[in-house]
Amino acid sequence: DTAAANALDDYEEGTWTPTLGGDASYSIQSGKYTKIGRQVFASCVLSVSTLGTGSTTTVSGFPFSSSNVGGGNMGGGVFYFASLAVNVIAPTLYKANGTTSTAFKSNTSAGTGISGNLAIFGNSARVDFSMTYEVS
Repeated sequence: DTAAANALDDYEEGTWTPTLGGDASYSIQSGKYTKIGRQVFASCVLSVSTLGTGSTTTVSGFPFSSSNVGGGNMGGGVFYFASLAVNVIAPTLYKANGTTSTAFKSNTSAGTGISGNLAIFGNSARVDFSMTYEVS
């Protein structure tokens, strides 16, 4: 359909650099994204060599700031994780309103509720994840 109301006028693909900040070093530090209109699909593979003064909880550097969607956070899924600094059962992530970063949540033992902002990163930690979020 070529009608103006149905025209795709905002499509972008690119890369972004996920970071834990500080002086962290990485063996893998890769991010890709596709933006269609106001929706962004971002993926990341992040493997820490040495954490140093980097964040233990937050990945930053997303290509676009998230929108304010009425107080709701936008989430995503972790598809692979290894050598995390804490034992987790099923890590997930959330992107707070108006940010270019994400933090991780998980159960830390069977039967417990989801914990917020887990300190999962340390030396040799790896996470592979993706998420879809809305921009302003």
